[in-house]
Amino acid sequence: MKKNDVIVIGSGISGLLSALALSREGKKVVILEKESHIGGVCRSYDVNGYRVDTGPHAITRLENGPLKELIDKYFNITPQFIPFGKYYVRIGGEVKPFPWSINAWLTFGLIPMTDRLLLMRALFNALYLANAGKDFSNITLSEVLPDKVSMTTRRFLDWLCYFMVGTSIEHAPISRFVDNKTHHPRSIPYVGKIYDLFVTEGATDQGYPKGGLQSIVNSIIASFPKDHVEIRTNESVEKIDCSERVEGVITSEDSYDCNTVVYSGFSSDLPRLIEDLPAVYAQNLQTIKRVSSLTIWLGLTKKIFTNYGSEMWVDADPYAWMVPTTNYDPSLAPRGNQLVGFAFTLPGEYNSSSIKEKAFQTIVDNIPYIEKHIDMIHYQELIPEKASWGINCGFGDVRTPIRNLYCVGTDTTKRSAGVNRAAYSVLNLLDVIRSDGNI
Repeated sequence: MKKNDVIVIGSGISGLLSALALSREGKKVVILEKESHIGGVCRSYDVNGYRVDTGPHAITRLENGPLKELIDKYFNITPQFIPFGKYYVRIGGEVKPFPWSINAWLTFGLIPMTDRLLLMRALFNALYLANAGKDFSNITLSEVLPDKVSMTTRRFLDWLCYFMVGTSIEHAPISRFVDNKTHHPRSIPYVGKIYDLFVTEGATDQGYPKGGLQSIVNSIIASFPKDHVEIRTNESVEKIDCSERVEGVITSEDSYDCNTVVYSGFSSDLPRLIEDLPAVYAQNLQTIKRVSSLTIWLGLTKKIFTNYGSEMWVDADPYAWMVPTTNYDPSLAPRGNQLVGFAFTLPGEYNSSSIKEKAFQTIVDNIPYIEKHIDMIHYQELIPEKASWGINCGFGDVRTPIRNLYCVGTDTTKRSAGVNRAAYSVLNLLDVIRSDGNI
């Protein structure tokens, strides 16, 4: 039986990026995907004349972040990104631009002035502690907030935690907001999103991919070196065969001998695929908490959302993020129509039909006249992040106890979110594989 260089399990964005990088480094790669399609939660498809993404996305850190690093090194065809524009905050029926700078924050009327001043003081205290080397991994954001902030302000910060961390303000560690913008460990530290909220001029390095998320996947596929990557869909992995090192993969259709396996599925599923994993390692994987979301896509016969950018719906129940994708690319909808995605955070356990009804009602409550302009409605229940970055929640790692078995994806690295977290994990993978002498 032919022995493959690398088997990549899963064809989500992290699996595809891993396959691209390793194939461009000279490896022969086989991708095994249990679904009939590739891309995971980073793809697009057609619904009644509209081109919807798997949830609304903003691709961040396009100037010098992890995806940009992978694009520059491995892509033959670069996706075209359209500037994402402003973020707007919707509270109490009012919509105002997100306060990116100190001056904007001080005049941000949707939050009481007293709260703004208290939060400014808390921010600079956090900056001081960060520069002093304070370990924030077990300190939640709620612990450093002033006691007297209003419910509106608390909901505003809670919204940020849910969409950036996947958990509430009571469980979001400050370490999530302390980050380096680049992959390199010697890069200049900066306090991530919370810092951005107050001292930068906005999301200048963020974009939306022209043609939708599918354009990123298409660019990856088009960049595969000839005869180096084979993709096999509808093939579910049943077992990863290994002792001290990886020996092969057994699927519902075939078996494969290989030198290396890159696993991009849920890390918490590894104990089901591998016998006799070390107990401590397996127990940690079982404490990983996945992040669930609901997206409602609306095709509208009228352009209702005219601002160039997205909206943070702080009053929504559940919290919502609205992105009008056709404001970036009109070709995603029939001529003259608007396509809008509403992403809602979901609790750990929920009733699918009731949460859909509740989320849709939230849209109507905020925009009462929207119903008469709805041309298409489409629901998606997704797992946008494979691991919540919360206190007492487990997290995987690129390196595993099994030699030549590696993991990638948003449950393997505590950096950024979404596509960029996946890209960080791939860069970590390349570092580890290189240090092991496998490339």
